[in-house]
Amino acid sequence: MPVARLAARAAAAGLDLTAPFAVDDWNAGAPAEHRLPDFGRRALAVVIGNSRALWDAFVAALARDGDDEAEPDPLDRYVEREVAAAAAASGVAAELRFAHRPPYLPVQRMAAAAGLAALAPSHLSVHPVHGPWIAVRAVVVLDLEAPPQEFRGVSMVSDTVPAGCDCPARCLPAFQRAAAVGFDPGDETRWRAWVDVRDACPAGRAHRYAEEQIRYHYSRDRTALAAAVARWQGRCAERSPP
Repeated sequence: MPVARLAARAAAAGLDLTAPFAVDDWNAGAPAEHRLPDFGRRALAVVIGNSRALWDAFVAALARDGDDEAEPDPLDRYVEREVAAAAAASGVAAELRFAHRPPYLPVQRMAAAAGLAALAPSHLSVHPVHGPWIAVRAVVVLDLEAPPQEFRGVSMVSDTVPAGCDCPARCLPAFQRAAAVGFDPGDETRWRAWVDVRDACPAGRAHRYAEEQIRYHYSRDRTALAAAVARWQGRCAERSPP
């Protein structure tokens, strides 16, 4: 199955959360600038995200291939390469859209429409297993017919389609505090306020990102990335036979 092949290849790269949905179902309610291509049919799309599993896969790739210092964000480059490889593994023609590239799409709403994650009042995407400790990275539209009925996919990790957030919006006060100070990747006090929004959510706390992953995602601190790569290389050296 094309979707299963795509999901397996993505998961191997740490992009372990996928959910299919019908493009027609999305486009019917989307403004023109947010509509997806459809190959002239009722096409099938797959939203792709990640849990904290992305970090180890990404760090391992950098340890193997090296970090190009001229690259503004090696994580974006890695995601683009691995999503393209996953789309190719499907065996059918595909159109790719990335969350970090224009035209910017409401990928969190797409994830909610696909049944991958609920959208919290604080705009967090909340997965039924991983809570808010996920990221939505891309949407792949396949030249493949979606089922004729209204179609919603489920996470490859859990067979539970998440319901809307129904806790007492614990994340909302934290979100309001973070919005008041603004976001600045160079100011740890400010970006930590946005981490606090995730920490306020009661879901998925066992799946919280590691500290280096948090620091890199929010501040793009290359020293945190370099430390993670060095540690990975050290572990590999220890496992290697003399």
